[in-house]
Amino acid sequence: MSEHFRYRDPLEATLATELSPEILMEHTRRIAADERESGTPGETRAFDYIATTLERYGLTIERRQIEAFISLPQEARITLPDGGVIHGLTHSFSASTDALDAELIDAGDGNAEDYTRVAAAGRIALVDGLATPGKAWAAQSAGTLAQVFVNADHLHNMIVTTVWGTPDPHTAARIPRTPCLSVKRPDGDRLRALAQRGPVRITVTTRVKTGWTPIPHLVAHLDGRAEDRFVLLSGHVDSWHHGAMDNASANATMMEVARLCARHRDRLRRGLRVAFWSGHSHGRYAGSAWYADHAWHELHRRCVLHLNCDSTGARGAIDYGHLHATEDVQSFAEAVVGDVTGQKSRGHRFSRAGDQSFWGAGVSSAFMSLSGVPKQDTELSHAMSRLLGSSGFPWWWHTIDDTIDKIDADVLALDTRVYVAATLRAVNAPLVPLDHARAARAVVAEIETLQAAAARADLDAVLTAARRLAERADALAVALASVTGNATLERANRTLVRLSRLLVPLAYTTGDPFRHDLALPIPPLAGLQAARELARIDPASDTFKFTAAALVRESNRAVHALDEAAELVDEFLAAKQTS
Repeated sequence: MSEHFRYRDPLEATLATELSPEILMEHTRRIAADERESGTPGETRAFDYIATTLERYGLTIERRQIEAFISLPQEARITLPDGGVIHGLTHSFSASTDALDAELIDAGDGNAEDYTRVAAAGRIALVDGLATPGKAWAAQSAGTLAQVFVNADHLHNMIVTTVWGTPDPHTAARIPRTPCLSVKRPDGDRLRALAQRGPVRITVTTRVKTGWTPIPHLVAHLDGRAEDRFVLLSGHVDSWHHGAMDNASANATMMEVARLCARHRDRLRRGLRVAFWSGHSHGRYAGSAWYADHAWHELHRRCVLHLNCDSTGARGAIDYGHLHATEDVQSFAEAVVGDVTGQKSRGHRFSRAGDQSFWGAGVSSAFMSLSGVPKQDTELSHAMSRLLGSSGFPWWWHTIDDTIDKIDADVLALDTRVYVAATLRAVNAPLVPLDHARAARAVVAEIETLQAAAARADLDAVLTAARRLAERADALAVALASVTGNATLERANRTLVRLSRLLVPLAYTTGDPFRHDLALPIPPLAGLQAARELARIDPASDTFKFTAAALVRESNRAVHALDEAAELVDEFLAAKQTS
């Protein structure tokens, strides 16, 4: 059976010796010297430095200003009945209010049941945990007037809109209308004690600057010598405060990958694009979403893989056991991490985060954050596990304390070696390193789980189509082991990429490849999850029948994509036999 995703490039050892920890740290220091909120002069200086450096390395620079809907927090405070003031941290896309006076109610974890239990409508909700989009939306939907989130020991900057990228008429109604802010645990305990004594009114003030803002956008290019396809390596430049780990060190990693690849440009099979985004932290991935919108057709036709780079080099980040990747890239990502670090890593399904704006175009993805600090029994660790599936972020994540002293040069160099190897292999592997047999098995497993959990749903046709694809994908893996000749190789790569174009949107979007799904968790095969709902609904109700009709339509979409994928494999196998 083919294991083309385990390809190791002969150039890899050379680049490993040429990698410079000193250059990495110099880039990190230069970029982290300024605070870099989206659209601000400090961010512009960072983009200037990146562009000038990459031009010196010999990359072609495509730089522009784009207009984005950006939200910059400015001030937050709570005034108590006795005149005392608690200073907090408001968040991107919180509403502004000069002096909102209302009763405070303790809403616990901020679940829908919590709001119902305490009759939170018309009150200010005190909520435990990070100010996440889902929690903010649930609070607004429950009729709360504002939310006060209680963080542990550190105030974490957050963005509370559920809208991914620039809002459109379908999503603009989801721009938050209520103010929110976060306070530290001691202040939260003080507020909770006041609420427990009886009805208490507090006054909330938040100031957030939200509106259309010009932000920088930069994509650097290296052409390939043999194929017109390319690998996309991306990361954001905008940050909270000085953002040394998140994301200056990752920008340094990207620049070092670009430098090393540019030195050996005559040995690159495919092209490389290195993209630097603004609007990540303050526009809910506005920069990458803009690129997905404006380069959709090019990405769909030519991009073989997206490698995202975020938060490299953190002090104490020695754990590589957990990585994010779409199922078709998990085998590749695990092999790279294992070869470079010596640690056994396990690929996991992506969460809905981290500039993963390209699933609608069918682009496979690997990585977001990479190395992590060992799991800790802390609020942040547990919250990150729930949000991202990984708990490896250090305590200074999204805080004012994310400064240059939080970067470990050795960890940064090792992280960068992983990205160098992943980029080089993806660019130079004769066969694109996509493992569709693993992706197909994941689809089969999810449908089997749904069928077992939803006795009233008929998923037989979908399961039959998925199992057929899994069988054909196994046959494809066997056939790829004996691919010879440029024509057959090109046909194989075209088939591998086109399979991702069918399977990635099916597994990672709700259905429309040209719109961005909300910044909320999306389960695999999202449309088929209606099967679970049928088990909880009265079969005689209109809701049951509406849901059943929707499930038939989603089943048709899934069967169509799975059948198209199986036919692609059969066409390749037939052509290979006759060649």
